[in-house]
Amino acid sequence: MTGVVRLLRRPATGALAGQVTSALAGLVLQVAAARALGAAGLATFSLAYGAIVLATAVSSGLVGDSLTVLDRTDPGIRAGLHVSTALVSGTAGLAGCVLGVATGVLPAWAGLLLGAATAAFIVEDTLRRLLMAAGRFWSLPAVDVTSLVVALATLLVADRTGGLSLASFVLALLAGQSAAAVVAWAVLPAAERPRGPWRHPALGAVVSFGSWRAAAQTIRPALLTLLRLLVVAVAGAAAYGPLEAARVYTAPTLVLVAGLGSFLLPHFVSLRPAGPAAGLRAADRAAAGLALAVGAVGVLALLALPWLGPVLTGGGYAVPAAAVAGWSVYAVASAVLLPYSSLASVHGGQRRVLALRSFEFVSLAAVALLLLVVDGGVPWTPLALTLGPVLAAVAVRRAVLLPLVRSTADRPALEPAAA
Repeated sequence: MTGVVRLLRRPATGALAGQVTSALAGLVLQVAAARALGAAGLATFSLAYGAIVLATAVSSGLVGDSLTVLDRTDPGIRAGLHVSTALVSGTAGLAGCVLGVATGVLPAWAGLLLGAATAAFIVEDTLRRLLMAAGRFWSLPAVDVTSLVVALATLLVADRTGGLSLASFVLALLAGQSAAAVVAWAVLPAAERPRGPWRHPALGAVVSFGSWRAAAQTIRPALLTLLRLLVVAVAGAAAYGPLEAARVYTAPTLVLVAGLGSFLLPHFVSLRPAGPAAGLRAADRAAAGLALAVGAVGVLALLALPWLGPVLTGGGYAVPAAAVAGWSVYAVASAVLLPYSSLASVHGGQRRVLALRSFEFVSLAAVALLLLVVDGGVPWTPLALTLGPVLAAVAVRRAVLLPLVRSTADRPALEPAAA
């Protein structure tokens, strides 16, 4: 019992719990949309929701990573973070308004609310990142549960007063994210609450660091999109369907990676005074531990496939075991890369990390070769995609972190000689 309590108190466990509750909140809303809106309505909602999530991911890299790594107690940095959040959320909100009104899929009032929901989503995510940076990981589930409960309550009221529509889900998103932002503000330490200053913002410092992290956030979604286009172009949409089903089936492994990843960046910030060598030892341990944990989840997914696969597809088609194995290995490779890229960014190497992560796109050549040369090679494409993060992890460790450790180790010996 004492061991369980000790495990629950660990920040990494709280980070994982926060990632699970966040993913669960989004999943429940999408299931509700699937049941209430039909196929066409679900497609439209998923498109809008995906656009909001993408905008939030860019903001999370630009502002969220900056507030984690930079000295947010410095007045200029703090003002820069405030202004950056206002600019990003305002710009994304305006784009949401234009998208909602111009497409005509929503009433004008709901199109305006789509913009407000986008801005609320970004503000709430920034406050979540503040909670992570402050080490309040176990507050994240309370924030996410608030969002889900308020959103579902909004849908319930809308259903009883006139029926559910796409506009009802936009309103639910706005209400849920706004309520979650209020809770996140309330549970933040008083000194961390973003209420000033605003003057003389150090926008250059925020953009200089955060823009590279924001760009890095787009690599994996872009890679998966290119994979989809490549498989559909060569083998057809029908061949890609089971591959996508396998990706959805193995999604819990990526939730595990993302949850522990949200803990790693502030953890490496706390280790920064100990120097790069201590950070690299911690990154090696984290990479090995993540690989084992994610690999274990992948093995369980394969063992349960005969029972859970038909539940996912409704028995309409089989989920290929090769694809499940491939996505699981891809998740392991992504987990190995994560500690090294996070540590390098903490020590100012975010530009080189972004450049080296371009190795991930090399794996698309392996995918293309597999599709063109091997008959029935579609289920093995996720395994070919694994080549990218493996190369990137090796490159970041060898080309960024090891030279950083060596230069730090040599510095004390050089300074007396120079004197």
